[in-house]
Amino acid sequence: MTTQQPSPLLAWLYRLAAVLVLFTGFCNMPIAKRYYISDLPGLGWSGDFFLNVQVHYLLGALLLALAVYFGLGRRLARSNNLGSMSFSGKLRALFLILALLTGIAMAVKNLPGVNFRHPYLMAMNLAHMFSAVLFMLTSLIALVTRRPWIKRVSRL
Repeated sequence: MTTQQPSPLLAWLYRLAAVLVLFTGFCNMPIAKRYYISDLPGLGWSGDFFLNVQVHYLLGALLLALAVYFGLGRRLARSNNLGSMSFSGKLRALFLILALLTGIAMAVKNLPGVNFRHPYLMAMNLAHMFSAVLFMLTSLIALVTRRPWIKRVSRL
């Protein structure tokens, strides 16, 4: 028996959100104006830091919602013996969860009245960037080598 696949729309939405959240994350550093990415047609918004941050937050929220949705679906599928996560799926999930959790912490630090000490801010920022880059690299490697998120379960 094969595992149940997510709808093509949700899979497409996940891929688009993952690519765009990585793009906006890199543009927050700020590389869009420095390397003239914002001069390309249709990408002028990427040079506006505050708009870019808002788009990054919205895409992060979308990725968080999709991660919860797919995570709950996987939990239900596992309880029905439909399959389990592959090693590459577990690695991608780990790095995505780390990126999402550190991203939530970084968004919380921007709320009024919330103050973190500087060493903690630096550690949080580096952890967010490191986990996002590892998520990007493991996802790219999995895409190139065609590694699935879910191991197929064969029933006798």
